[in-house]
Amino acid sequence: MASQPPFAAPSQSPAPPQPGDSYVQSFARGLQVIRCFSAEAPAQTLTEVAVRSGLSRAGARRILLTLQTLGYVHSDGRLFRLTPRILDLGFAYLSSMPIWNLAEPAMQALAAQVGESCSAAVLEGTDIVYVLRVPTHKIMSIGLGVGSRLPAYCTSMGRMLMTGQ
Repeated sequence: MASQPPFAAPSQSPAPPQPGDSYVQSFARGLQVIRCFSAEAPAQTLTEVAVRSGLSRAGARRILLTLQTLGYVHSDGRLFRLTPRILDLGFAYLSSMPIWNLAEPAMQALAAQVGESCSAAVLEGTDIVYVLRVPTHKIMSIGLGVGSRLPAYCTSMGRMLMTGQ
């Protein structure tokens, strides 16, 4: 069986997990709704959320209203936006991994010494996800921050992480 070269682009994305008895479909749909929001679409109507998430308008509405009740979404009556409370979900991961707290001071010192940004990422499937980033102040900057996702095969960080598989 021929294996794929470690630095080649993936030929196809992995199949999504198949729901089983322990799968909570409504929770999965709620996460779909949250992932609809982005820098390109920070505020959306109910219809836009339904289309982007692949849900019915009624299903998207129930989830948005639940998220609003819990404080993760705000609405002005027409447009829905994520609130800063949504960060609680991502920071739960970062706070559960104390290594990032230990790495940050060393990364800050390194960035200051070399005058370049310093990043830490983890491999997730065929992507890397930045979990810590110390940027430098330059005329041109790259819009990468914590949570940014890039294909692993086309970044030096991703190629390095793929060699450890």
